[in-house]
Amino acid sequence: MRRALISLGSLAAAGMLALAMPQSAFAANGTLVVNGVAYENPGPGCYPAGDDGAQIDNRTDTDVEVFADPACEDGPVTVISAYDSGSVAPGGSIKIA
Repeated sequence: MRRALISLGSLAAAGMLALAMPQSAFAANGTLVVNGVAYENPGPGCYPAGDDGAQIDNRTDTDVEVFADPACEDGPVTVISAYDSGSVAPGGSIKIA
C-alpha cells in the first residue's frame, strides 16, 4: 500500500510539473530589443508600441508579427523574422506567438 501511495504521489508531482511547464515552453528563446530595452525570452502575447512607435531588434528564434492597431486585431501588416529587425508605426503593436 505504501509503495502505491509513493508512486501515486510521484505521478501527481510529475503531472503538476508538466502543467507548469507550458508557459516557459512557449516563450520565444533569445532577446527581443524594443527601443533599446532588452527583454529576455519574452512570453507570448500582444504588446502595444505606444504613441511613438518602436524599433524592434528580434534576436529570438520566433517571428514577431506587426499590427497597425494597438490590440493586434487588424491583421498583421508585416512580420519581423527571427534574428532580424524592423519598426512598428505609432499606435501599432507586435505579437509574439
